[in-house]
Amino acid sequence: MNISTFIKNPTFKVGLASLGSLGSLAITTSALAAQLDFSSWQKFGDVITPEGGANLSTASLQFQDDAPASAGAFNYSGIPAGDAGFYPDLQNFLALADLSDLDIGGFVFEGSAIKNTLTLAAGDTLSFDWNFRTNETLNKDFAFLLVNGTLIKLADFTDATQADSPFLQKTGIRSYTFSTPGTYTFALGVVDVDDYGTTSALEISNAKLERVLVPEPSTILGLFTALGCSVIRRLRKKST
Repeated sequence: MNISTFIKNPTFKVGLASLGSLGSLAITTSALAAQLDFSSWQKFGDVITPEGGANLSTASLQFQDDAPASAGAFNYSGIPAGDAGFYPDLQNFLALADLSDLDIGGFVFEGSAIKNTLTLAAGDTLSFDWNFRTNETLNKDFAFLLVNGTLIKLADFTDATQADSPFLQKTGIRSYTFSTPGTYTFALGVVDVDDYGTTSALEISNAKLERVLVPEPSTILGLFTALGCSVIRRLRKKST
């Protein structure tokens, strides 16, 4: 995974107190936050990857999905959304063992997605902001996160209650955080349910991976050695 650091190099702090009574050492770990680069993720359908984010839609190019808007008016990339229903290309891209796993609100006809495998250590956090936008008023198009084959629905058109432009409605920006250690295949996507005719979209922003940094053992040993020398010098002064 390609990441670009957007905060300064992390540091750890050492606190020395009560040296007269042998002292105490406090080592504070810190975190390195890195912006996710979705351009290196695998892509299916209509996907673009602006800095720190990704935009995906169910828009085609050949058909006037959102009349009276022109064909492809809501498409981001110039590549149409891919098949997910009678030709389960999206399910195959997502490596879903059961092709009906996406059919949670009806029959899924098409969609777009991105995926990648990431490893999170204890204390690491994956987070992003998201906004589901849609022109749908009838069928339950939805946006989702898939984690090792487990589907997490982010929103469908019934959750998009805020007025939007050029889309009809949106959820507004919401946040998602994942912090369970392990190696996971993450996928994000959006699908058309029960028809091809109306566009929905998922927009991801402010995506970052925050890793907890722990001082190297050699560094910790050096700190304890330095502390010991300080205590010894203090005790020698008291004895003279």
